[in-house]
Amino acid sequence: MTPIAIVLILLLVALVLFATEKLPVDIVGIILVIGLVLTGVLTINEGVAGFGDNIIITIGGLFILTGGLIKTGIVDVIGRRLHRIAGDNEFLLTVLIMVVAAVSASVLKNTTTTAMFVPVVLGLAERAKIPPSKLLMPLAFGAILGGSCTLIGTSTNLAVSGAIQRYGLEPFSMFELTSVGVIMVATGILYMLFVGRKM
Repeated sequence: MTPIAIVLILLLVALVLFATEKLPVDIVGIILVIGLVLTGVLTINEGVAGFGDNIIITIGGLFILTGGLIKTGIVDVIGRRLHRIAGDNEFLLTVLIMVVAAVSASVLKNTTTTAMFVPVVLGLAERAKIPPSKLLMPLAFGAILGGSCTLIGTSTNLAVSGAIQRYGLEPFSMFELTSVGVIMVATGILYMLFVGRKM
């Protein structure tokens, strides 16, 4: 069987396992790597190369940093400050949540920022008597847009930066994407305030 056929079969198996959710996603990923090594599509060195990659170490460090922010109570302090500033004003809460999410995601990673602030935003929605979805969507979009501002804001930026080095190009610098990212954040916030909130 050709390597292409093996990869396509394993991809199909992965899609079925992801869809049925019989096994956790991380276990499926490890099984796929083992399958690729056992079938000879990858060598053992190629199969384990990703675990020592700078990208993986950076992402792991960001998870540790986020855990520290939650454990020390800084996230709760931010939530209380947001409520003190905005009160029950939905418009102002939306602005503040998107700005805080965007700034946090630019230095912490968009996925972890969203996960970190979900309980805070749910608490704010309950106190302000606002449906949670009206604040959770701005949180998600603020984090996504903010993650595009820096190299470490999203795993995609890190992956692309690592990949282009293999083709002899210079990797992205930390703030190389910031000028475009800030414009995207500002546009996204304006859209959410004047169009998105009504949808």
